[in-house]
Amino acid sequence: MVFFSLKALYPTSVMTATFPSDVVQLLQQLMTIPSNTGSEGDAVDYLVAGLQSDGWIVHRQTVGDRGRANVYATRVPTGGKPPRLVFNSHIDTVPPHVEYSEDGVNVYGRGSCDAKGQVAAMILAARQLVQQRPSLAADIGLLFVVGEEVDHVGMIKANDLPCFSPEFLIVGEPTEMKYASVQKGACKVVLSVTGKAGHSGYPHAGESAIHKLIDILKDIMEYEWPKSETMGDTTFNIGTISGGQALNAWAAKAQASVFFRVTTSYTDIRQRVESIVAGRAEIDHSLGGNDPVPLSLPSFPHEVGQAAFNTDIPYYRKFGSLKGVFLFGAGSITVAHGPNEFVPIAELRECVHKHVQLAESLLVKEIDY
Repeated sequence: MVFFSLKALYPTSVMTATFPSDVVQLLQQLMTIPSNTGSEGDAVDYLVAGLQSDGWIVHRQTVGDRGRANVYATRVPTGGKPPRLVFNSHIDTVPPHVEYSEDGVNVYGRGSCDAKGQVAAMILAARQLVQQRPSLAADIGLLFVVGEEVDHVGMIKANDLPCFSPEFLIVGEPTEMKYASVQKGACKVVLSVTGKAGHSGYPHAGESAIHKLIDILKDIMEYEWPKSETMGDTTFNIGTISGGQALNAWAAKAQASVFFRVTTSYTDIRQRVESIVAGRAEIDHSLGGNDPVPLSLPSFPHEVGQAAFNTDIPYYRKFGSLKGVFLFGAGSITVAHGPNEFVPIAELRECVHKHVQLAESLLVKEIDY
């Protein structure tokens, strides 16, 4: 895949101009810049330039190399009083890059709902709040991170940001315009099995790591995983399988990665996996996991859902002490990561309004919804 530089896509006059006032136009500009996980640098450049031209004080927090960085924007200098409310979403997308298109009803392409549509809605909601309620400007921040789709390295790094300890965190992900009441937990494991290489015509001369791995995966698939009245089933996906060196040889090595969506606790599922595997494979827990996350709901009338997907929320170290943490956004996670990812334009526009409404309800006590 060829990645074009931001300067090739945008002349200097555009790079330094204020973001468009229309959320669809802003989303289009964001989607024009590929930002697969690990290659978010050009999108970071665009966000930094646009936010600065909108009057934000922008802190660019380096995350690794290749221009990767978190973008944290406030209306107060670093070292001042932290914003009380921060809008947060992620810059990175899964591959491959899918070009922007729209038909007047939906916007299609990579990141349309996950999560550049959320970024666009938050930028314009924050702009509206600052313009219409200048007294709230210092209370509002924007945090856009890298790496959410893989290892949450952006949010982990964001814990070190100066002036980042909000009372309220609003996280943008595609929730079909429903406020999630809970986010399922996660447990990610990689199983590695060793066999003995040999000619496949002579079973006594070797041992297939693939056969051994299949037995383990079969036991995982047949196991009765726990359920929750509020969150439903603990589910899993065998995401990748690899192994073997030739069609006519016993596989010397085999590996599988499994992702559990947890309804009990990370520790519980980890222990169950270890019991099932029972020493038949090496278990790599380095991809980590987290417990289910209880979430906040608005004071005004709203629809409620739950999130069976993972987010950056549990990787913010202080999330347990927040006065409120909200998960909300336009579009559906069920179409994210696919070739036909899209976000409804009507939802995108309504999302801007809902973010403003929620922020006002949290920061302005005299408002009665």
